[in-house]
Amino acid sequence: MIYVNQGQYNTPIATCSRNKQLSNPYYLWTIRHKLSNQSWQFIPYREQSITSYPPSYDIFQLDILLNQPEVYIGSNVITCNLHLLSGEFYVKIYEQTSSSNLNPSLSYDVVYEGMMVVLSEDPIEEIEYTGTTNTWVVYQG
Repeated sequence: MIYVNQGQYNTPIATCSRNKQLSNPYYLWTIRHKLSNQSWQFIPYREQSITSYPPSYDIFQLDILLNQPEVYIGSNVITCNLHLLSGEFYVKIYEQTSSSNLNPSLSYDVVYEGMMVVLSEDPIEEIEYTGTTNTWVVYQG
């Protein structure tokens, strides 16, 4: 499970390098929101490993800043920025040789599959019940 926050710079972690077949691939992320069914395809910048062997996980750079323009392809200079809804997402990460392809059908293979949770910038407060009734008035006309 990957956790990221709205309104800030994030470093999501996924185990992609352990499953790759290509040498030096780019990783295409495809995510789909569970409730709205909206989807995004993007290539975030992957921080380079300092070890000579494949790392046990990969660290990516991802911004979720709603007041900045969306950027679908990240680099070491420009961070990938998306306008993601809060909630749960289905995630598939593909390996590919292209640094600009956003079409998963043109990618090589799936290297990671799982869930991602985007935590809201303004969390909803829990409803507190104050006493003897369990009736909640939604509309009083």
